[in-house]
Amino acid sequence: MAMLLVSCSLSKVEKSARKTIDGNWVLNSVTYDTPGVFNTTLFDDTTTSCFKNSQWFFRSNNSTGTYNIINADCSTGIRYFRWAANEIGKDTGNFEFTLKFTDEKKKDLQDKTGYRMKMKYLDDNSMQITQTIQFEGKPFHINLNFTRTTL
Repeated sequence: MAMLLVSCSLSKVEKSARKTIDGNWVLNSVTYDTPGVFNTTLFDDTTTSCFKNSQWFFRSNNSTGTYNIINADCSTGIRYFRWAANEIGKDTGNFEFTLKFTDEKKKDLQDKTGYRMKMKYLDDNSMQITQTIQFEGKPFHINLNFTRTTL
């Protein structure tokens, strides 16, 4: 009798990245790879200007987190999400970053709906996550630039 066991555990690289992401961050700026002035909405939530200086918390042990929009000119408040950072390929250091909205009790708000992005940079003090959308028929990159904080 033959038996096949499959494991869905994280690689060492993924565990290290998750440990680095864990904690408090501030979204300092949103930039674009294309020159120009753009008014984009992130995560079907609010405009990029509202996200400036938003406070983010990532908990690695259960893959949950929050962000808090604090700009008084915007719809302020805490949003809840589930996240994942999965390495693309083995030992590449390239990560796909996913975010899915939940309620306070961690129940999915949008069935089978989420956001898939690329983690372009990560160290102990800074992180860049890039969302690619289509704009005028071409890929358009929105860069979320974070710094670690001690809220």
